[in-house]
Amino acid sequence: INVANFRFSELSAEEINSPMKKLAFRNADLTDESFNELLKLLRYTPELLQAEFDDCALDGVGDFQPSESDIVRELGKVETLIIRRLHIPRFYSFNDLRSVYSLLEKVKRITVENSKVFLVPCEFSQRLRSLEFLDLSENLMVEEYLRNSACEGAWPSLQTLILSQNYLKSIERTGEILLTLKNLTDLDISRNSFRPMPDTCRWPPKMRFLNLSSTGIWAVKMCIPQTLEVLDVSNNNLDSFSLFLPRLRELYISRNKLKTLPDGSLFPVLLVMKIRENALSTFSKDQLGSFPKLETLEAGDNHFICSCELLSFTLGQPALSQVLPDWPDSYLCNSPPRLRGQRVQEARPSVL
Repeated sequence: INVANFRFSELSAEEINSPMKKLAFRNADLTDESFNELLKLLRYTPELLQAEFDDCALDGVGDFQPSESDIVRELGKVETLIIRRLHIPRFYSFNDLRSVYSLLEKVKRITVENSKVFLVPCEFSQRLRSLEFLDLSENLMVEEYLRNSACEGAWPSLQTLILSQNYLKSIERTGEILLTLKNLTDLDISRNSFRPMPDTCRWPPKMRFLNLSSTGIWAVKMCIPQTLEVLDVSNNNLDSFSLFLPRLRELYISRNKLKTLPDGSLFPVLLVMKIRENALSTFSKDQLGSFPKLETLEAGDNHFICSCELLSFTLGQPALSQVLPDWPDSYLCNSPPRLRGQRVQEARPSVL
């Protein structure tokens, strides 16, 4: 729909009292002027909670004048704003959105994905006092501008920050920049191309979840925060994992190069581990027993050597399916050649 020339037809607020909770625009053409007109809808949708703009185009420079929209000062009950793949032809002339700072002060969740965002001005970040969730994935963020966006006093209520697939290079600098976010618990910096991990890093004190998947890292070091409960390092180049994480409850390490299971004593409270598509050749009762609290292990699609030791172990554990949710279909013999391609559960070695 083209709402570039949209003009709102005035009605008294008593005539329409919509129960609508979500309003979405898809493939819509907008202008600065039509945005001001759309704001007038807020008086007639007192229950609106979520606004979404997908694959829209904005022919403007962000020169919004919400104060002229019959004194619209805030977005009512709107808690969630989602913008995906917004196309702005005059991108490099776009202003700092100062005119809408007050509109967004009570919004709790904002997603601006794949829309060429490279900076959230410090003053804007400081005004987003209620923001708990911010997703800036697939944009142009770099450390230098992230430092300005996460300035002192910025996003004081933020708990979840997603910076997946941007242009971050240094894990150490990223952690240091985010120290201003005292309430941050979940951080997703996956799909960035990081340099080698340093020995030590500083992180926000309440960090519980960290996603470092698809970042090209070759090793994990003490840079990883000890406060983590969930760590995702899948789809990297790791050939070992020997880091003590006393609070870790979930470890996602699939699509790496590990040849053996990590030592379970490093993770005293680990409940879930997914280690599919590595280079594991076997695992034993002793290895599984080293994880004192492990409830779920996904280790399928590895290169299992169907030796007498492995087969006798699996045959002697009829309850394996309770721990291995992908058992037996994802567990195939890679060698010896005579058993290659057979399910481990059904493989039977020769008498020799």
